[in-house]
Amino acid sequence: MPTSSHVVGNGLPSGSASSIISGVVRGYHFLKIIGYSGTKEIPNGEGIESCLFRVGGCTWNVRYYPNRLRSEYSDYIGLCLFLNDTVAGEVETVKEKFMFGLLDQHGKPVPSYTGTSDTREFSVHKGHGFGGFMKRVQLEESEHLKDDSFTVKVDVTIMSEFHTQETPSILVPPSDLHRHLGVLLSSKAGVNVKFQVGGETFSAHRLVLAARSPVFRAEFIGQTREGTTTEAIRVHDMEAPVLCLLSCTRMHCRI
Repeated sequence: MPTSSHVVGNGLPSGSASSIISGVVRGYHFLKIIGYSGTKEIPNGEGIESCLFRVGGCTWNVRYYPNRLRSEYSDYIGLCLFLNDTVAGEVETVKEKFMFGLLDQHGKPVPSYTGTSDTREFSVHKGHGFGGFMKRVQLEESEHLKDDSFTVKVDVTIMSEFHTQETPSILVPPSDLHRHLGVLLSSKAGVNVKFQVGGETFSAHRLVLAARSPVFRAEFIGQTREGTTTEAIRVHDMEAPVLCLLSCTRMHCRI
């Protein structure tokens, strides 16, 4: 069950994360039929096997049926995908989706002659496919049969079991921006403005003051002068502690 966040001793919420992962392996195989007219002599219901190919650690092959695969497909070419063996015999069945597509002269699947399956369960030497992939007359009258040859691409998508995995948490430390700004002010590195307030003179950074006060923002942002100001700015309507807080933190003020 998911773990809810809770508040730990330092007041910061703790949390955790996990992922649900769907493993998918994809592969493809090209089957080229050379001498199509000669394959029509194959008896009805008999197929010609392709070479073996591997996807997802399993071995597969395609069977091409130039004449009917079954009686209801008497005028059709059939294509079936078979599982030859599994990963070192470790699993008995494999779930997958597949797609057969007749390729045009540019090597792209022809949408009207492309068949996509839903998820099927394969066992060794058991096949799934399309007994009525396309009519023979449609192939013979198309431009996709060239020099008595045509090519089919089979795409294989193997679905593995879902599994969960803990995602390492990243602890975000509390902000210490105030400490860094304090060090910057105490070191006087990059100071570019001086103030006289209540008889005290101290240095500061224009951008820090502009970020902390709309009055100083209007005073500093957009000024054409740059660099360090040699003449101190006199502030008459502000107490020194207030300006110290705007500059960074009281501990770095000379009061």
